[in-house]
Amino acid sequence: MLKRLLQVFAAPTTPVASTSTERIPLAAAVLLLEVAHTDGEFHQAEQDLLGTLLKAHFSVSEDSLDELLELADEARASSHDLHQFTREINKAFSQPEKEQIIEAVWQLVYADGRLDHYEEALMRQLGSLIGLSHRQLIEAKLRVAKS
Repeated sequence: MLKRLLQVFAAPTTPVASTSTERIPLAAAVLLLEVAHTDGEFHQAEQDLLGTLLKAHFSVSEDSLDELLELADEARASSHDLHQFTREINKAFSQPEKEQIIEAVWQLVYADGRLDHYEEALMRQLGSLIGLSHRQLIEAKLRVAKS
């Protein structure tokens, strides 16, 4: 499994369509897991929503969800920062799509019913890393908080 993870995030020598289509959901899963674990707790509501978000926003099939989450958890544990993962999001998505992604991440933040100050700090960092303005980040947060 670790070998597969390294293959997915190794710099490709030749363009391979399947590799790039695997990199985006994996990067998103790592970011979502990082947010879910930021407050020191991983609630069942967050775990359930995590799968829903990956299926809805990144076309992850039910069959591959568990394997993706396992790979993402390994990648999260072995990475030193989020840049390699946000870089994949930046390459693959337009600005409006990134706003939708950050809105989905806010949904995960609020899944346990509260906003932890560590979660808020991480969200500011993620917004910056994927090129969203503070205003765009707050507007996404408010849309989620209202629903």
